[in-house]
Amino acid sequence: MMFGAGIGIGMLGYATGEPMWHIGDNPVIRMSAAEVQAALDAAGIAIAEGSTAWATYDAQVAAGSMAAIPDLVSPKSESAIVSTYRYSFLHWGLGAWACYALVGISLSFFAYSRGLPLTIRSTLTPIFGRSLSGPVGHLVDITAVVATILGISQTIGLGLDSFSAGLYNFTGAEWLMTTNADGVLVPSTGSMLLALGVVMVCSTLSALSGVGKGIKWLSNINMVLSFALLAFFAVAGSTLFALQILGYGIFDYIIHLPAITFQVFPAAGAGSPGEWQGWWSIFYWAWWIAFAPFVGIFLARISKNRSIREFVVGSIVAPSLMCFLWFALLGGTAIDLELNGSAEGSIFAKSLTAQLYQTINVMLPEAASIISILIVVLLLTYLVTSADSAVLVVNTISAGGSQSAATKHHIIMWGLILTAVIAALLLAGGLSAIQSAMIVGAIPFSFMMILMGLSLLKALIRDDMRAKQDR
Repeated sequence: MMFGAGIGIGMLGYATGEPMWHIGDNPVIRMSAAEVQAALDAAGIAIAEGSTAWATYDAQVAAGSMAAIPDLVSPKSESAIVSTYRYSFLHWGLGAWACYALVGISLSFFAYSRGLPLTIRSTLTPIFGRSLSGPVGHLVDITAVVATILGISQTIGLGLDSFSAGLYNFTGAEWLMTTNADGVLVPSTGSMLLALGVVMVCSTLSALSGVGKGIKWLSNINMVLSFALLAFFAVAGSTLFALQILGYGIFDYIIHLPAITFQVFPAAGAGSPGEWQGWWSIFYWAWWIAFAPFVGIFLARISKNRSIREFVVGSIVAPSLMCFLWFALLGGTAIDLELNGSAEGSIFAKSLTAQLYQTINVMLPEAASIISILIVVLLLTYLVTSADSAVLVVNTISAGGSQSAATKHHIIMWGLILTAVIAALLLAGGLSAIQSAMIVGAIPFSFMMILMGLSLLKALIRDDMRAKQDR
């Protein structure tokens, strides 16, 4: 149910595409590129029109005109694999799940140990006390609702993009796609809006049935399909290569985790590590925060009677390892196909969400349509579970944590609001408009999360002190 509630969409959309993008461009590659440019400038070597610094450097080294620079990390090469997964694991590892767990543990503690309503304002009770029953509490919950709607909008938007790309892969219907400014085929706005309508009707019907019925059954279905897809890549993909990536990647990630978590590159313009960090890591930080009230409340609702230790293992460690496995198997297979020449650049040439389908086309052309249909069905179940979970979560917050106040009319109303927000943002500027709105929505809730952490610590310390006094 945890992966069905939003995370599964991200894994399907990014598990192949993100490593493929990072192996061609990441901060380590950009720093190496700066070294190459500096060496060319020092040697007085100009870059020919239509060429690149890397191509010029390689030609000069091959001709013996320049000495090779040690420890360079060049794009789309084996030297970039380690840094590729360092950043992929950063974006989908412990930091992301810790954000979700902070909200989930806080909600669970105050709801189940203190008997407070299961809503965001309850987590700040040790700091604000009774004032939360007035305007302050309303402001807290409204902030959480806005963050939730915009966070799930980003997730659903990504899923719709991948859904349309999958339909195109096995139908070839041209109306599903359009060409962007870079000449790459991407899903058309019309196809995404049509998919949105189907998803939101199904999700509203599922939400009306509740967590124990619709969401639970859909989650079971998509987990079966997810493991079937994972098994396919384990059998037909570059499994040994992927397992090596998984081992080396986790070790490298843990070693570099403190540095890459707190490192902020200066925004030095185009081609700088700071520009890349704004495109990727900062976007992810905002996504984690905007997504935290949604995933946190959902985790809290399905985690009654768990200890904090069990909660941490189940909501931070285990899902991080599962994400690492997905990225290693799917992304590792795509990277291997490109590096060994089988793909001939065809995977690199696709849009981010279409790279999964192109990987399958290269792996097993005769079964590509069947596997694409499986992924599209899997995406549909993930989209429906994510959307109906979001409707239930927003309804819970707006009803002050009361489950009895969540009427069918409220569920339908929030379903329509969520649909309208996503549709409006898609029409206004596509996924980029959704991303911008999500970042704006995440900023206020980031301050709430800081207060939430302090509030939880205060409550736990008080309980510990009382327990010691009673001994």
